[in-house]
Amino acid sequence: MIRLPEARGSRLAPLTGMSAEALHLWSIPLRAGKSQVAQLRAMLSAAEREKADGFLLEAQTERYIICRGAVRQILAEYLQLPATQLSLTAGKYGKPLVEHQDSLWFNVSHSGDLAVLAVSTIGEVGVDIEQVREIRGLPRMIDRCLAPCERPEVLRLPSAEQNRQFLRYWTHKEAYLKTFGVGIRRPLEKLEIDLVAPPARRVIDHGDRSPEEMGASITEFCPAEGYVGAISVSGSIPDEIAAQAWVGGRFRAQRVG
Repeated sequence: MIRLPEARGSRLAPLTGMSAEALHLWSIPLRAGKSQVAQLRAMLSAAEREKADGFLLEAQTERYIICRGAVRQILAEYLQLPATQLSLTAGKYGKPLVEHQDSLWFNVSHSGDLAVLAVSTIGEVGVDIEQVREIRGLPRMIDRCLAPCERPEVLRLPSAEQNRQFLRYWTHKEAYLKTFGVGIRRPLEKLEIDLVAPPARRVIDHGDRSPEEMGASITEFCPAEGYVGAISVSGSIPDEIAAQAWVGGRFRAQRVG
């Protein structure tokens, strides 16, 4: 399974580009000092700063600023632009896009104190991570979010393991739907996942999936200890995925299969 590098150790020079048919995963710890948060806030657009100021809790504001600032830094590095000049827009269903760019796709997910950014030159991409935790009302969530054939795969496990297994299904479904920008607008119980199938055949029942969504592949990765994650791309998962870590505005990388 793909494991993302931890955000510590030696810092390497920034990554400056991607090859064709590439897929990268970035680990972004959502913790930083006050001065760094202020620097990242200065990179944000006016709309992003307004959204950051709208959170009720300071911790929520800081996590949002770190996540958006890191995403801007990383994408700007690929495109060789200053982060403040990176223009982001929204697609048909509100999915963020790089404006005037048709060869670089991205998606971001966060949970707890960690975010993960997926960057692709293959096609549209979706990513989802979840910190493993006790889920309130788990039996109800299983009925609402899992297909009938998926439910026994969770319920047969000891109670201590049911939360993690449910979140594995959840991240696969969320990543798949985010690939096309629709998120959980789709009924999750109509989307059937085989967690052990090859990436191109992991979705076995698409429910009311539209025709343009035919080519997505999904695979699982480990964002960090105590987390589960999945990444989906409109096309084929490459044999090699580059796992990266954003470390306080610097970049370190490792290549994984």
